[in-house]
Amino acid sequence: MQLHHVDFPFTLLTPCFSGTALGKLDDHAEMRIPPIRGHVRFWHRALFGAADANRVWGSTNGNEGQGSRVALRLLKGPLSDKHPAALLPHDLKKSGRDRPSLRDGADFTLRLQRLVSCTNDDWDHAQRAVKLWLLLGCLGLRSNRAAGSVWPEDNHAPNSPEELKARLQELGYTRPVQLAGWDKSLSADTLRETASDTVTSTGRNHPRFGGISPREPSPTKFKVARLGRQHVLLITGPALAAAFNDLKHKPRWQTFGPWQPLLP
Repeated sequence: MQLHHVDFPFTLLTPCFSGTALGKLDDHAEMRIPPIRGHVRFWHRALFGAADANRVWGSTNGNEGQGSRVALRLLKGPLSDKHPAALLPHDLKKSGRDRPSLRDGADFTLRLQRLVSCTNDDWDHAQRAVKLWLLLGCLGLRSNRAAGSVWPEDNHAPNSPEELKARLQELGYTRPVQLAGWDKSLSADTLRETASDTVTSTGRNHPRFGGISPREPSPTKFKVARLGRQHVLLITGPALAAAFNDLKHKPRWQTFGPWQPLLP
């Protein structure tokens, strides 16, 4: 029995700090399936909910544990690299010594494999989740601040804000998405540097940008995208108007002006 598969070629628009099993102690970064699965599951939940994601990608939750109905494989790409890059490009002093990364411009191919127990709906949902990750997601450390910005390399890649909006609607994504820096002719590096420059709370964590005490992921997520020949910053999150107000006084963000609503 031959199982169906779909290949997704993609590239990195910004350096990716995807670590190894040794974490911070290792001297190189790796493109690995486990973190990719984690990010794809996040976007699957955004589309179809946690129960659907557990059914398609598997779960180890007590008596409800079940195996995955799909599999992921990496077919090509520089799966490890030592390219030095700043973790906090907006503040090189605070960033400290450069970290090993998978360099921007590196190309990869991700294969989604259908397994025997996968239904037609499962297969459709898994493909949509991978496509959504490639359009709105990132990978690795500082992935909420546009590091590890992945981008599709085939005909799934939109060339304009209008095409991106149509692709997201086709996938069934309805949550807020906004653009910053469109038609500003800014580089991917400049966009990532700006995305890294957010604000911290006077308390333990910021309600829109998270924190480390205790560790809490940022509800507002930034990602560098490429629409045609232009790079743009995509912003997703539940309170984007408030996030914009938090950042609009910062010089880097003032270059962009108001963010452009894309969805809903």
